[in-house]
Amino acid sequence: MTLQWAVLMILIIATGMYAEEQHQTQLASDYATLDSLTRNMWVYRSAAMQYARSNPSFSGTPDDRLLNLPEWFTKSVGVSSYLAAGKAYTYFNGVAPSGLPSSLVDLTKSTSIGVKRSGVLISPMIGITNVVIPPAIPEGATVIVN
Repeated sequence: MTLQWAVLMILIIATGMYAEEQHQTQLASDYATLDSLTRNMWVYRSAAMQYARSNPSFSGTPDDRLLNLPEWFTKSVGVSSYLAAGKAYTYFNGVAPSGLPSSLVDLTKSTSIGVKRSGVLISPMIGITNVVIPPAIPEGATVIVN
């Protein structure tokens, strides 16, 4: 009977260690996904902002071929930009990883980053802003405004 208890305890401990390892792996994967998407949006935002400044009369979603994107860059699915009156609104439309707006803010401490709610930007730093987001950008999208 004692041997059965010892085997059972070893199995319970091994199962606990395996579950903890899986949890740590998932956390690392989630962080990598969030970090990758954050950096992807910043690269895309830079190219969109440069195009918006060079073409202030352009309104709409620019074709990626018009943007001066690095050759190595591969845009993440869900990342896009809308340009209006010389401003670039780079956004992520889709199921964003938890903490995406905060991760973007951590890089710059900017209040021009947040989520579109009822047509305005809600910043993780200051809450409701006076920044009106164009109707072409979906409700609930994470947005970087330039």
